[in-house]
Amino acid sequence: MKKKLLIILPILAIVSYFVYKQLFSSSTTTPKYTTATATKGTLIVSLTASGSVSTSNSRTVTTTASGVVKKIYVKEGQKVSTGTPIMQIDLDLDGRQKLESAYSSYLSAQNSLKTTQDKIYSLDSTLVNTKNIFINQWQGLSPDDPTYIQRHDDYLLAQESYNNLTKQLQQQKVSLEASRLSYQSAGAVVYSPISGTIGSISLAPGMILNPTSSASNSSNIENKIAIVKTNATPSISVSLTEIDVPKVKVGNKVTVTLSAFTDKTYTGKIVAIDTTGTVSSGVVSYPVTITLDSGTPDIFANMSATANILIDFKDNILIVPNGAIVSQNGENFVRVLKNNILTNLPVVTGLSNDTDTEIVSGIDDGQQVVTAVTTTSSAKTTTSTTSVFGGLGGGVRMR
Repeated sequence: MKKKLLIILPILAIVSYFVYKQLFSSSTTTPKYTTATATKGTLIVSLTASGSVSTSNSRTVTTTASGVVKKIYVKEGQKVSTGTPIMQIDLDLDGRQKLESAYSSYLSAQNSLKTTQDKIYSLDSTLVNTKNIFINQWQGLSPDDPTYIQRHDDYLLAQESYNNLTKQLQQQKVSLEASRLSYQSAGAVVYSPISGTIGSISLAPGMILNPTSSASNSSNIENKIAIVKTNATPSISVSLTEIDVPKVKVGNKVTVTLSAFTDKTYTGKIVAIDTTGTVSSGVVSYPVTITLDSGTPDIFANMSATANILIDFKDNILIVPNGAIVSQNGENFVRVLKNNILTNLPVVTGLSNDTDTEIVSGIDDGQQVVTAVTTTSSAKTTTSTTSVFGGLGGGVRMR
């Protein structure tokens, strides 16, 4: 009998422990709801891009000439026009050689243009003659006739030769203008490249202008003389990803902030989108040009900028936080509390951004919606005395 009691008592102790835990220890889970009010307002959809000032409202006056500054013709604050003399330089040996080389290139461009113009006159005559012969003598023949084919090909060849030479003439006109500007830049007199107001002059009579170098071996390509400020508005260049660029279009309104002026916000619009894009390390980006509506003389080229591009907006619409929207099986619902029970109401949604969503129909203005649900757990804690069954040892604290 004693042996049976020794076996039964530990079993009873274990059973008693679990019964006690179920009877005297309990926990409850209470949901907590975060709510918001559906209200009418304005919903703005925008995206942010970073970039820099690509063109400012000032122009730097430069020269490739070298020597000693002989005379300054202007002063700060003076208004100038395009072509106004800014400064005269007493050229050194290197400056004279560069000027002669630029003049030689200019004459060569002139001669090439003259030669092409003479060829055009000759080809024009040939084209007119070939065309008249074909129309008057051979156009009436069958297109399969060998003579028709030969004369027609002669006419087409003359037309193509004339068109190609016309394109070459346009290219040579551009080259002539470029060589003329290079010759002018190497000259002893420096001229204003644009109309505006002289903002600053970095040289004075008697100062030396060092020889400049080519871009292949030095960054010192031009000597900076002065700055001409204009009324032109600065432009900003930003890069968009392949995901964002389809969302924008020319004419979109933009707000811009500059790192140099954190307390100022400028407005503007998109004026150009480079849809060709560039690829760097496998990442595609698309440059977008933004023109500011106004600027200040303190905006300089290459300043860091952040653009906030307005994509779409709606006014006087019903808006709820995005957290109130749930999607199930392709349908959208808004969570609400009915008799303290979380309920999904079907809704029709419209425009949305990173924080809010438009509700077209399904709920009313002023209605409370649930944006988040959290749960908290509570448990009764009791402390037992020493078990009547010695097998469990001393006091046991159960939670």
